[in-house]
Amino acid sequence: MRIATWNVNSVRTRLDQVLAWLEQNQPDLLCLQETKVDDPLFPTQAFEAAGWR
Repeated sequence: MRIATWNVNSVRTRLDQVLAWLEQNQPDLLCLQETKVDDPLFPTQAFEAAGWR
């Protein structure tokens, strides 16, 4: 199992970078710290479209 952790420091600002990294590295589990976004504004749809849940 491959576990990745990333101090993203604003997930919406780095969304393209995070999704590209996920596609390239294919971890089984991703832990994001310092997303700096309230739950209703988290870009859930972008992650789901990339195959994450």
